[in-house]
Amino acid sequence: MTRVVALAALITLFLAGCGGSDDGDTSTAAAIDLKVTVWPNGEAGDSITWTLQCEPPGGDHPDPEAACAALTAVADPFGPVPPPDRCEEIPGSDEDVAVIAGDYRGRDVHSRFTRANACVSGRWDRIAPVFPTGS
Repeated sequence: MTRVVALAALITLFLAGCGGSDDGDTSTAAAIDLKVTVWPNGEAGDSITWTLQCEPPGGDHPDPEAACAALTAVADPFGPVPPPDRCEEIPGSDEDVAVIAGDYRGRDVHSRFTRANACVSGRWDRIAPVFPTGS
């Protein structure tokens, strides 16, 4: 009887180790898993949404390699950027607005980016490949 119990336990352990996900995906989870939504003509207009994974690069973003390189080149891509002197006197460049939400190396992020004026456009510009709007 002891052999039967031991054999059953061994079979159970073996089968548990062989399991995979039901969707057939055996890839390793990305360290960065984000949803990027861009409004190229301001939030009143149409939006474009992509998924972006990094480490390793993936998702349906048009250029995940460039976007991941831009994100990972910055110590804190979601943090503030010092504005240029007298930024409030410099006109804005575009109506572009973007939101990034998801997991960034274990950190939950939800961050809004805009190019409305020189006081805030530096945040956008330093990771611009994440927002491929054509502008």
